[in-house]
Amino acid sequence: MTISPESILSSFPKHQSTNIGDLLERSDFNGCFPELAQTENLNPEQLLPLASAFSIAPVSGFHVGAIAIGPSGHGYIGANMEFVGMPLNASLHAEQSAILNAWMHGEPSIEAIYISALPCGHCRQFMCELPKRDQISIIIEGKTHMLQDLLPQPFGEARRPGESLLGNHHNPITGLSANEDALSQRAINAAERSYVPYSNTPEGFAIECADGHAYAGRAAESVAFNPSVPAVLCALNLKNLSASRSYSINRCVQTKLVTGLNSSTDFTRAVLKAISNANLETVSIEKG
Repeated sequence: MTISPESILSSFPKHQSTNIGDLLERSDFNGCFPELAQTENLNPEQLLPLASAFSIAPVSGFHVGAIAIGPSGHGYIGANMEFVGMPLNASLHAEQSAILNAWMHGEPSIEAIYISALPCGHCRQFMCELPKRDQISIIIEGKTHMLQDLLPQPFGEARRPGESLLGNHHNPITGLSANEDALSQRAINAAERSYVPYSNTPEGFAIECADGHAYAGRAAESVAFNPSVPAVLCALNLKNLSASRSYSINRCVQTKLVTGLNSSTDFTRAVLKAISNANLETVSIEKG
């Protein structure tokens, strides 16, 4: 059963419920709690039920929430997301959701991540792409774990500074058409900043919602391949954690590298078919 964020807030003290509720109701709410540690004297763990309320779990019925804390002090909510009619591996996990949320907000690293349940091996391996991975605190039910304790022998070497997920990546690319509109350009810009060290196939995705807001997502790869997140899920994650979560998608654009050895176009089209009537537009790109 899905629980609304508003119903969760009813269990908070009135002043906290009012202030957090006002933030959630803002048209520009985007899944970020500014300076979370100082907001209403809340421990991030107190917000995990609220994060879980953003979960979309029609298959498992298992609602998971996460809060990622960046060096800015801001908190970024995350929640798992599943799709009816799609394979189980098309799901986005709550830990991935929070990390991608922080990444898309420009955080250079993750200092701590609070989770409502122990992370699965899939997510532990995904977190190995993060900078300073051995220094990340993972807090579950008040107990702090370090990633190297939860995954003592990860696959792949630690990424070097500046070359890990959340780094300031730049993949020089160009659109093959000279007439890209604003939404198409968003998808191209997202592809330029995607994290694709293993396939070297930049990918971006942009959506426009019925309320006029637009969201872009980038690909985020894992050395183990399967925990990788395609750009469409990154963008849908931002939409789900925002004030636009209940609005329909009017339009969507995916970039497609013409020389790429892999492509998520068929996957993207299938995900969209499961949740929207919008047609998938593609923009062909090449490396600049």
